[in-house]
Amino acid sequence: MDDVLVQLKDAERRRFRVNAVCIAGAQLLSFPLAAALAGTSQWWWFFLLLWVVSSSSLYTRFSHPVRSTVLVVLGMLVTIAVPLPFVALWWVVPVVIYHWGRYGSRRIRTLTLVAGIISSLAGGLVFLKFFIGYGWPPIELAAMYTFATLMCLAVVVIAWFFADSRRLRENRHRALIERNRQLVHEREQERVMAALDERARIAREMHDIVAHSLSTIIAQADGARYAAMAAQAKQSSDPDAPTVKLIEGSVGQQPAEPVEVTALSTISQAARSSLQQMRALLGVLRTDEGQTFEPLPALHNVPQLIESLQSMGTPIKFSMVYGMEQRLPQGAELTVYRIVQEALTNITKHCPNTPLVTVDISANKKTLDIDIVNLPKEIASAPIPGAHRGLLGMRERVDMYNGTLHYGPLEDGSFRVFAQIPFTP
Repeated sequence: MDDVLVQLKDAERRRFRVNAVCIAGAQLLSFPLAAALAGTSQWWWFFLLLWVVSSSSLYTRFSHPVRSTVLVVLGMLVTIAVPLPFVALWWVVPVVIYHWGRYGSRRIRTLTLVAGIISSLAGGLVFLKFFIGYGWPPIELAAMYTFATLMCLAVVVIAWFFADSRRLRENRHRALIERNRQLVHEREQERVMAALDERARIAREMHDIVAHSLSTIIAQADGARYAAMAAQAKQSSDPDAPTVKLIEGSVGQQPAEPVEVTALSTISQAARSSLQQMRALLGVLRTDEGQTFEPLPALHNVPQLIESLQSMGTPIKFSMVYGMEQRLPQGAELTVYRIVQEALTNITKHCPNTPLVTVDISANKKTLDIDIVNLPKEIASAPIPGAHRGLLGMRERVDMYNGTLHYGPLEDGSFRVFAQIPFTP
């Protein structure tokens, strides 16, 4: 906002400077004529003062436009009775008409044009006074009046239409700037909404992953606890087994639970509590529309994804190392699958005629690498426009596991997506 205000102030100062230079130049050019005409009359000082006041009022046509216009009109009204100053003041009229034609409201612009046309008739009469008394025939005087009126009318109309064209061009320019600002804002909003949508989807998937993990913990803890309790009961019924320690209670006596049974019970209860809290926090993100209960895709589902796209006609060269699942963090397999899926989807959308796509999933000592490259398309086709939501989603997913993501065009015109996900230490 501050930058906009600074630009507006700079533009206003520049406009005042340009106006001052133009008015000063016009005064310098017309002053010799004004001084010569004023010297032919005993009222020379009045004519010269009139010229100075009327022309100098244009210096303030931006800050005090009404006052400048009134002074110019008063100066021109004097020329109806005494035509001499008019010759040296003619240039102020198109300046005033240009000003109101460019910066005035619709009503003022219309009134300015009408007033200029009417003043052109008076301007023809002022010119005619120079030729009356020299014995010119009436028909020649009429022709001279017509010519002078048309000249004045041309000056008025040209100044007004030039101002109107500048006004329309500036309005279009401002409209384009505003439209561009709106598009930038909408694009930013789309980016933010895409990031939020992708985060919500990741949260829903993480809900499923965490719920599965906690459910496994609960099942394992309960199973181990039940096994320990069964072993304890069997031991209690065996007469040869050592005596079980009893604890006193308010009602009778009961055998004390082993430490491992108590620990497993605590683990089970804590896992159940965590599962309930997690569902309360993340369960609201799962909608009922289109809800499926199929297992989430993992690393072993990538070959099926490749085969489905190959059956649709996309040429894909695929290679992948197996046995890396245990080294990846929890949920990272889904991220690998989504990266491959989104990259191939982008290729089918934006480069449908690519001659070859290479998908390489490899591993080194520290990271799992996903390298996807599509060659430039051989046949030109119109790509489907997008908001780069897929790339934003990839970035969100990779950042969740402290990984890295690089994408962009190569020198030969190919496009590459390269992601690295660190293994669990």
